[in-house]
Amino acid sequence: MIEVKDATLKYSNGKGIFDLNFNVKKGEIFGCIGPNGAGKTTVFRMLMGFCRPNKGVATIGGFNCAKQTTSIQKIVGYIPGEISFFEGMRINEFLNFMTQLRGTKTKNNQKIRESLIERFELDTRGKIDRLSKEMKQKLAIVTAFMHDPELLLLDEPTSGLDPLMQTRFVDLILMEKKRGKTILMSSHMFEEVERTCDRVGILKDGRIIEQDDIIKLKAAETKSYLVKFGAPPNLEELKKYGFVYKQFAEKDFEIFSPGDQIDLLVKALSHEKVLVLNSNAQTLEEIFFKHYSKGAKKA
Repeated sequence: MIEVKDATLKYSNGKGIFDLNFNVKKGEIFGCIGPNGAGKTTVFRMLMGFCRPNKGVATIGGFNCAKQTTSIQKIVGYIPGEISFFEGMRINEFLNFMTQLRGTKTKNNQKIRESLIERFELDTRGKIDRLSKEMKQKLAIVTAFMHDPELLLLDEPTSGLDPLMQTRFVDLILMEKKRGKTILMSSHMFEEVERTCDRVGILKDGRIIEQDDIIKLKAAETKSYLVKFGAPPNLEELKKYGFVYKQFAEKDFEIFSPGDQIDLLVKALSHEKVLVLNSNAQTLEEIFFKHYSKGAKKA
């Protein structure tokens, strides 16, 4: 559904995206993570056709993002990283305008629109220029989803939302996922990415330094286990199997193991009296910072 091949888009200040390669399959949710300035918003702007790569190509549904923007925008729902509306309009007028512009005035689309307004508690009677940051974000979500697009490009979609609305947004994404929608989203909320995305790409200085299935990414990382023994353990046995450990007390240890060696750890502990064995699971945030500290490399 989305394919980016060798895309480079360099700004005059030297920043941008460089030699970018990734794809998003139909029905998949792909998460794009990285700090401010990593190139996330540039990726979304390129896919929407707002800026053209200096080299390489990006396509959505087979359409060239730089040359066939009209065709792309008919099938896409987009939330930009920096939201801007027609300030003089009332909210309901703006939603009606977008409906007419897209040519999606159907009973089903109207039903979706009303459902989204109710879900995010958006009061449509007021003027856009009087909206708070959170209410503008809600309006952006309703606008992006109400025409039932098959593809969603969401750049920091929950920015400014309170925790309740963030949860409602995640529920909406999971519902759309069940319906087979394709979604590319960036987020600074690691828990949000973990709950919704199938795969994730980590951006640094305009390059993807890692991309993989979230489960595989987490499984490949070193895990730690908090172990309480009934008697002092045979440390030579742990060393023989190659495990690194940290000792807190005579019988209390933290043992570090590659994600795919749990069976070996069980074998190493099989002759010990183990009272407690707890997995100290890594979050995506911890994995992100480990990869980020290694330095950029080309995907």
